[in-house]
Amino acid sequence: MPKLRLALLPLAGALVLGTSAVGTASAQVPPPPTAPGGQSVTTVATGIQTPTAFALDPATKTLFISAFGNEKTAEGGGVYAIAPGATSATRVPGLGTPTFGVTFKDGTLYASTADPKTMTGQIVGASGWNGTAFGSMKTIFNAKSTVGAVNGLAFGPDGRLYGGGSLIVDVNKKGKAKKAPIPYPYSVFSVDKNGGSFKVISRGLRQPFQLTFPGSAKYPFVTDLSQDTGIIPKDAIVIAKPGQNYGFPSCFLGVGLACKGAHFTKTFVTLPKHASPQGIGSTADTLYVALFGGLTKNRPEVVTIPVAGGTPKPFLTGFVAPVVATNVLEGNVYTGDLTGTIYKVPVGG
Repeated sequence: MPKLRLALLPLAGALVLGTSAVGTASAQVPPPPTAPGGQSVTTVATGIQTPTAFALDPATKTLFISAFGNEKTAEGGGVYAIAPGATSATRVPGLGTPTFGVTFKDGTLYASTADPKTMTGQIVGASGWNGTAFGSMKTIFNAKSTVGAVNGLAFGPDGRLYGGGSLIVDVNKKGKAKKAPIPYPYSVFSVDKNGGSFKVISRGLRQPFQLTFPGSAKYPFVTDLSQDTGIIPKDAIVIAKPGQNYGFPSCFLGVGLACKGAHFTKTFVTLPKHASPQGIGSTADTLYVALFGGLTKNRPEVVTIPVAGGTPKPFLTGFVAPVVATNVLEGNVYTGDLTGTIYKVPVGG
């Protein structure tokens, strides 16, 4: 899985989930990143393979972390929980692996998981958290007949659950893609809280990964990753609105076989090639975005971008490995990198 593009790669073997503690903040860990604004960066936990997203239960203050797991086998993936004040994470029993996104609303954790053999995806709703396990869980949405699989999740102000459709068929080195085996590839979509009333929001996005609704925003801000081979477009952040078409796979940001004379939707922010925007969180006026590759080649970082638009600025730098997961929860930015380490830092600076 080069550069963690999180495409639908064939994964080997059925994986069994259990309940086990993983790394602690007191174990030997890499040095934390640095906040140019001067904030103190805290190591929360370690040992979570390829963390992808964060969610918080406001009632119990439990932090939930989705994890893809090993990039080849998905082993070690799933959902992990960190209780208030704890320095270790515990795997939540019963939730599948790999897991791409989590969000929490009205006592229910929503997680987007995939079958490790076929990589078809679903959204699971889990409720009744007792500190170690959920009392009930069920699949509320099967993506097999629509978008194939699901990346990140976020609830909008309309009460609907929004998701990014995971990559099904990529373009080749010549910029051409085979026909996708599903009706709604490369799209941001929404469903109701029970998984029904499926709607396509925006189309033509290669890898809409994670989503956030800053402040009173009506539509989600979404990270989107371009291809790694052939003629490579820049990466981007988009504001996914109904009826939009960003052009992929025929054309994206001016790159492709059918760009001449085409009029596709413009992106909100363009980023350097291979910046690889992954996790995204927000306050009312600021986006916090994890860049797997960074603004400068091979310098992973978390950047801030004004919700009103503007130039990305470094917020966390000096990661020893590419950074993937990021979210803003109750005044803190949580982020996780490929060492499996989770960090927390106050917003601002």
